[in-house]
Amino acid sequence: MQIRQDIYKVDEAETRAAVEKYLLQAREYSVTEYIPEEASVTASYSSIPRSNTNVTSDQTGDIASTNVDEPERRRRHVERALKAIDRLGKRHQNLINMRYMMDDDVLDMDVAEELGYTPRHYRRIKSVAMYRLATSLGLLVLSDE
Repeated sequence: MQIRQDIYKVDEAETRAAVEKYLLQAREYSVTEYIPEEASVTASYSSIPRSNTNVTSDQTGDIASTNVDEPERRRRHVERALKAIDRLGKRHQNLINMRYMMDDDVLDMDVAEELGYTPRHYRRIKSVAMYRLATSLGLLVLSDE
């Protein structure tokens, strides 16, 4: 009797894109401040006839809810990204922090040069770091093949 195990294939490009998006969003959240929404205080006239929808609108309540929830959601996003990065080895941490978390518009070749890696060695280390982050953050994208 032979045991057969099917191993899932990871879509590397989609996984890398998902992790990069998550990290860049975390970077953006960490350097920008959420500007709370404000309610409009003047009623506006509309000539559209009203119909009974049995739905009530609470603009102030919706805005208050968003103003409380959005900063917390952003904080959790950044915290989760930083925790995942902290679980990496030092070499991977340095690479990811330099490339995604410290400055805007940093290029791979600049980071490779600063760390003293050849482009090939840099890509190999980055690939492993991205895979580990994708696993930690639950961002693995499986291919259909």
